[in-house]
Amino acid sequence: MVSLIATPPLIYHQRNIVPRTPRHRDLVATRRERWCKPAPYRKRVKLTMETVNYNVENHVASIQMNRPERHNALDFQLLDDLDAAFTLAEEDDDVYVIVLSGAGRSFCSGYDRGGSYYITPPEGGWTARSALLRLRGIEDRYMRIWNCPKVTIAQIHGHCLAGGCYIQLVCDISVAAEDAIIGHMSPETFGQGALNGVSSMPLWQVLMGPKRARYMLMTGRKVSGTEAAQIGLISVAVPIEDLEQEVGSICEEIMEPGGPGFLTMKETLNTDLEIMGVGAMFRAHGHMNALARLNRPATD
Repeated sequence: MVSLIATPPLIYHQRNIVPRTPRHRDLVATRRERWCKPAPYRKRVKLTMETVNYNVENHVASIQMNRPERHNALDFQLLDDLDAAFTLAEEDDDVYVIVLSGAGRSFCSGYDRGGSYYITPPEGGWTARSALLRLRGIEDRYMRIWNCPKVTIAQIHGHCLAGGCYIQLVCDISVAAEDAIIGHMSPETFGQGALNGVSSMPLWQVLMGPKRARYMLMTGRKVSGTEAAQIGLISVAVPIEDLEQEVGSICEEIMEPGGPGFLTMKETLNTDLEIMGVGAMFRAHGHMNALARLNRPATD
């Protein structure tokens, strides 16, 4: 068992998230040295962090969010452990595919309102600077999955809401159980004067078109896995009992022609979307979400 007791602040860069504190940096370096050896030295890797289970087998890295008592809500620790797990997978040349899943009854219920980088204001409250820096860090977390050099697959069951849905949106392929519940919280769910419904994720309209996306975001309507596949929110929906098998089959199909070669394909596909303006959309959504944090409820 490897545990991160304290959650340090992070410095964010475009493609990498670098721990600031020496202790956290040493922990990540130790994991790299121990677990990211070339393929001939080991056939299987298993690692348990505080909130993530990490396993490598047959060129597939399985990253399982492990806060089942909170439906895998994204708190400070889980976000940091996800970063560490993705770093291990990215730097391991024996990994071709990354499968992201959730333990317990849900994939991910979103950001933890009890405390997370996304929800919790800094000491003294939000300012323009602190809000912009915080959202820049959040957007970097999305982009590091979006730009991951390995193929990423989200394996979705149960609730996949708000921030949890954001994570599956930036994965290459999303496979959901037909009875999964997928969507975004309605603006009033956050409470008066909170985030005012400004999503930090720009891909809703890109994937579903403006009419469906605005309908879901403005009403907070949730859809089943089956409907999510029909409207383009995910890739495919299957019966819950077939979910793991379907994801495994997709992994085999990806690796058959040669997993490492998908880097050039991903770079090309992501560049297509960059040319269409998706990169600027990420930045703009971060700016508007930061601005919403400065709003104050009107008083009589």
